[in-house]
Amino acid sequence: MSSSNWFLIMIGSIFMAVLAFVFGTTLFGYESEQQAREVGIFIGLWAPTFGMLGLRALVLEQQK
Repeated sequence: MSSSNWFLIMIGSIFMAVLAFVFGTTLFGYESEQQAREVGIFIGLWAPTFGMLGLRALVLEQQK
């Protein structure tokens, strides 16, 4: 995957985390606000991972 795709996935995961954190009970149907916040935090924790994969792909692209 190219670096730009990884960065887009990172941005998408941040967006999904915010949606789950703020609107989780109404948008996704979670039973409680606490559950929605936990899911939002869990999704948000993946964003740095996707960002690092994007940086790795960018370095590999520049080395070629």
